[in-house]
Formats: sequence, structure tokens, C-alpha cells
Amino acid sequence: MPTRPRTIARVAIVASLLAVPPTFAGEAPPASELPSPLTLGDVLREVRERNPLVAEKRKRAEGAGLRPRAEGLPDDPMVSLDWWQQPVNFATVPLMVTVRQPIPWRPRLRLRREIAEREAAVVGEDATETLRRLLAEARRAYFDIVFAVESTRTNERVASLLEHVVEVTQARFQVGKALQTDVLRVQSELLVVENERLDLDRTRDEAVTRLNGLLDRPADAPIGPPATSPEIVPLPPLAQLVERAVLLRPAIRRARAELQVVEARRGLAQREGLPELAAWAGYMANLRGVDAFTVGVSSTLPFFAGRRRAALSEAAGADVAAAHLALAAARRQAEVEIRTALLQLETAARHTRLHADKLVPLADAAMESTLASYESGRIEFLSVLEAARAVRMHHIDHIQFLVEFERRRADLQQAVGEELDEGGALR
Repeated sequence: MPTRPRTIARVAIVASLLAVPPTFAGEAPPASELPSPLTLGDVLREVRERNPLVAEKRKRAEGAGLRPRAEGLPDDPMVSLDWWQQPVNFATVPLMVTVRQPIPWRPRLRLRREIAEREAAVVGEDATETLRRLLAEARRAYFDIVFAVESTRTNERVASLLEHVVEVTQARFQVGKALQTDVLRVQSELLVVENERLDLDRTRDEAVTRLNGLLDRPADAPIGPPATSPEIVPLPPLAQLVERAVLLRPAIRRARAELQVVEARRGLAQREGLPELAAWAGYMANLRGVDAFTVGVSSTLPFFAGRRRAALSEAAGADVAAAHLALAAARRQAEVEIRTALLQLETAARHTRLHADKLVPLADAAMESTLASYESGRIEFLSVLEAARAVRMHHIDHIQFLVEFERRRADLQQAVGEELDEGGALR
């Protein structure tokens, strides 16, 4: 029969495995310029403020937003100074100053400004899409850290449990109730658990490196322990998400802006046949003679403009048709990505609930019962190893499905183009 101290130790070890869902209390925060412990909100805020790619895209959008003011202005006037029809005997010296001003057609100026405005909108949506993508990457990296940290805790708990099994097996071996192979097997299982710890450390270091890159920090800079636990939240229906994506998804908004650009260019091409007008005036200062002035207007003769307009209009029409197809494809792609993310989220949520409600509690109870039966000599040693493996597998799977839900949630938010609040509703 097991001694009382061993029973107390066994109950304490198994009870430590019953923490579902995982928590994050008790870790010493490493020195870092970031808040510690580090919440998901801190990470997303820092990406918005620090990421150099986001800053670059914003600057490009800022520059593109300033160009429409220039596109709406007419061409500058031209001033010329001519030594005009000089008599060979130099009886007079005629000098002429001429000012020439092109006269733009107002619809052309309006369309040029509109094209620049729509192009600026395209650049702005590209900046927004980049931000959404990087926020999703940061969310995935953050919860990869969560997975590594919580899996490491489970790994340590299982290692403590196996160390206790080693002690029990050695004690039974000394009194002839267990085989030496049993001692070797449990020690081998303990080494497997320790080897998994190395993989978890690598997973965390890789996620920290990715997150540091997104935050524009040195790759090996320390990051505090994660303070945001993964959780299952309710999700809006597919139709509502698709409706929001049509309004907010940057790829759809960019496709819509690109359609407006080519439509404005088609309108400009249809005005290609308009003649180029200009007005000019000159004043001749005639030294030793009589001053004179001249005024006039000029116009191009649109001999070839008709064919040029037809070719440009046809090309612009093809561009408009292509832009319509691109917009339809962007909408369909959004629907596909949203539905795929929802299916993955629902699957991860079902797995999480199954583990939290049934598999994990059953594995813990089975481990406690198996260990008690083994200490009393009622079952074989292999049953203990199988129970320990089940505890490790179900606890880590539970954490993995929780994190998988958060990763797919990042996919969903990127597909929609909008954040989901803590209750799962669209903001």
C-alpha cells in the first residue's frame, strides 16, 4: 500500500494538471521596453505605431493624397522675348515680349484630378491592407508564444508526475514488485518529455523573433510573458461578415477604387478629340520706331485625334471590364476566405470544448486512479505510462486548439477587414 507522504505528493501533482483553461500568473517578467506582462492589445498597438512597413505605406498614401491638388491646375503660361524682324540697316530695333496661356477644358482638369484622387485611394487601401495583414501576423505570433508557454507548463507538470512514477517504480523494484525494465521505461518516457521541452523552447523563440520583427525590435530582444489567454468567443453569421467585408475589406475597397480610376481614364480618353486651345498676347518695343502689340488665339487641328480617341476609348473600355471582373473576384475571394475561416473556427471550438469538458478531466481522473492502483499493485506498469501519455496529449491538444481558434480568428478578421471585439461582435 502507498505511504501517506507519497499519496499526498501524488494528489498534489495530479491536481496541478487540472487547470483548464490555462492561466498566466506567476511568471517573472523579463526586462523589456514593452509592457510586461504583455497583452495582445499592447502588441497590436505597438505594431500600428512602430512597424516600419506600416509607416512607409502611410507615407506613400500621404504623398498620393497631395497629388490631386496639382492635377487640377492648368499649365503654366509661357513668356518669350524675341528680337523680331530686325531691318538690316538697323533703322529700328524691334523687341517683342509674348505671353502664351494654354486654355484647358474644364472636364479634362476635373477628370485628371479625379484620377489622382482615386489613385490616392488605391494607395491608401494598400496601406490599410498591409496594416491588417501585419496585425494578423502579430496576433498569430503572440498566441504561438502563448502555446509554447502553456505547453511548457504542462510539460513541466507531466515531468514532475513522471519523476514521482520513477520514485514509485524504483521503490517497488527494490522490494521485488517491479521489473528493472519498468524503471528504464519510465526514465525513457521522462527523457521524451524533456526532449519535447526543447522543441517548445524553439517554438517560443521563433515566435518571439517574428514578433520582434513586426515591432521593429532586435530579433533577440526579450518579450514579457503573455497576459492574454486564448478564449472561445461567439461569431457573427456568414452573411453579416460578408456584408461587412464588402464595405471594409481593403482588397475590395482597392478594387472598387481601381474601377473608378479606369472609368475616369475612359472619360478622359473620350475627350481626346477636343482641340488644344491657347491665347497669346505680345508687345513690341520698337527702338527708334513705333511700338506695336498683337493678340491672338490658337487651336490644334484634330486630324488624327479621332482615331487616337477611338483606340484609347477601346483600350479604356477593356480596362473597365477587367476592373469589374477584379471587383467581383475580390468579393468572391472574401466570401471564400470568410467561410473557410468560420469552418476552421467552429472545428477548433468544438475540439476545445471536447477537451475541456471531457477528455482532459477524464485523463486527469484516469491518471490519478491508475497511479493509485499501480502503487497498490493492482495494475501493470504500462497502464501508468499510457495514462501519463494521455494526460500530456490531451492537455497540450487543449492548448493547441485554443490557440488554433485565435489564429483562425486572426484569419477571419483579416478576411473581413475589421476587428472582432472580445464578445465576438464586429466593431
